[in-house]
Amino acid sequence: MEGTDIMIMIFSMLTSFLMGGIAMLFFGGRTALNYLIVKASRGRKVLIMGKTKFGWRSFVSKKDAKTCVWKYDGKPIITDITAENSVTRYMRLDMVFVDCDKPTVAITLKDGALYPEDFDPETFNNLLIRALTRPNPDGADELKKLVLIAVVLGVLILIGVIAVYIKLGDLAPVVASAVI
Repeated sequence: MEGTDIMIMIFSMLTSFLMGGIAMLFFGGRTALNYLIVKASRGRKVLIMGKTKFGWRSFVSKKDAKTCVWKYDGKPIITDITAENSVTRYMRLDMVFVDCDKPTVAITLKDGALYPEDFDPETFNNLLIRALTRPNPDGADELKKLVLIAVVLGVLILIGVIAVYIKLGDLAPVVASAVI
């Protein structure tokens, strides 16, 4: 293999990796992004799962001594986590469960429990599939489909351009030998 072929291969692999990562964040919704933010903070932040009237939502909070500071509907909230069994290790990071009707106190978990009884862990273990299958009443699903089609077409065009470039590289020695 020539150096240019290796560079093209590395470039295409890096491009597909980046496009896949961006697509996961785009379709993963807020929960996947919040998970990555908390994971990247290395213990300075905590993932809060807030129980709302419509289900569980995720939030990112700053972790202080015995409190978590986070925002719910644009208002800053301070949640007390001094109770025993209020912070759990779930999905390899610290997580606090909060009832959004009473957000100042974390939900205390039973001994040995990783999550409250009404929390469905199977739903949140695969966040991306849940985000892709959730209904969206504001019509943004059509926009997501159009963007996905544009990304797929862009990848196909990129593959076609690379194939033509490689084919022209193969033909160049034949044309040069015919001219001489």
